[in-house]
Amino acid sequence: MAYRHYSRFIFYFFLLIFVGFVISCKKNEAAKIQLFAATGSLLPTKEISNSFESKHNILINNNYSASGILARQIKTGAEADIFISANKEWIDYLIVNKLLSKKAVTTIAINKLVLICYKNNNINITFTKEFDIKSNVKNKIAIGDPNYVPAGKYAKQVFDTLNWYSELKEQMILTKDVTSTLHLVEQRECDWGIVYLSEALKSDKVKIYTIPEDLHEPVIFYMGKLNNKENTQSLYEYFKSETADKIFNKFGFN
Repeated sequence: MAYRHYSRFIFYFFLLIFVGFVISCKKNEAAKIQLFAATGSLLPTKEISNSFESKHNILINNNYSASGILARQIKTGAEADIFISANKEWIDYLIVNKLLSKKAVTTIAINKLVLICYKNNNINITFTKEFDIKSNVKNKIAIGDPNYVPAGKYAKQVFDTLNWYSELKEQMILTKDVTSTLHLVEQRECDWGIVYLSEALKSDKVKIYTIPEDLHEPVIFYMGKLNNKENTQSLYEYFKSETADKIFNKFGFN
């Protein structure tokens, strides 16, 4: 008889543990935050998200893509709580479409635009209008699609400022995001490409060349809060914290 009571006790004990586990999982699932972030911010954003999750026991669902693609997804009904864009254009796009308030937007990081080539190659480019750029591009070059990818838009600004765009247009490969640009150069499918400094630092297969900052708009990453949920606000504030700032700095942002 005593054994039977003991067995029941063990059964109900583990049943309670199981039920508590299920309830906890459902709670965390319900509290999940939808974070839409530009591909160019992937590494710091991922680490900041992991840090936030460990401190708050709140799950974050990360969706990475080009800023323009993410903004259009949100416009067509995708559920997002936080949006991180690599430029202000796509933040303004959501504001115009009344999906984001100007008061719920902040800058979170500054990056730089660089030219990269495969590590065994050398690029000799002078960033002036007088430079014969056509003679110095033997094959293809890669930039993000300026219509969706802020890194590509910044690159086009450089080319437009120097009157190079028409010279290079036929040799450009337009990519879906800044990471794809890096991969094409790493795989030697393009002579060179233009990416963010933070992206270039991810690779040991490329050389990095500085692009003068006065040739394009400042590379500023913005964050928008799409609702006033408590968890959304917590993550929004966390991305503005000293902890997040140090993580951005670690990955080449200012």
